[in-house]
Amino acid sequence: MTTMQRRGDHGQVCPAPTMLNRTVEDLLAEVEHEYTCRRREARALRRRIRRQRRRDQPLRVRAVRLASKAGAVGLAVIGTGAFTMAGASLAMEGFATARELFAVAAAAWGGSCALKIFSG
Repeated sequence: MTTMQRRGDHGQVCPAPTMLNRTVEDLLAEVEHEYTCRRREARALRRRIRRQRRRDQPLRVRAVRLASKAGAVGLAVIGTGAFTMAGASLAMEGFATARELFAVAAAAWGGSCALKIFSG
């Protein structure tokens, strides 16, 4: 392709656009790759922001979060143990004990869920 200058017959050679030499599939692959790279960068930046916020929190806030997470896990384990013992007690026909242990398991699991919700 050539273009003419306004003052004379001197031509200027313009390279053919590279987009015309490519297929639609190549263009889509390039766009998807760029999208993936941008998404990774955004995820990394969000992670850095979260870590920086955690570092900037006071020690007491971090201690409360850790204690609530540990408490939630502990209550879940207690609820699972109580449920298992209630099942064993039910198999041995200890209906009153099984009912009490099922109530303990339900209360422990409910407390675990509450700690997870309120601890953020």
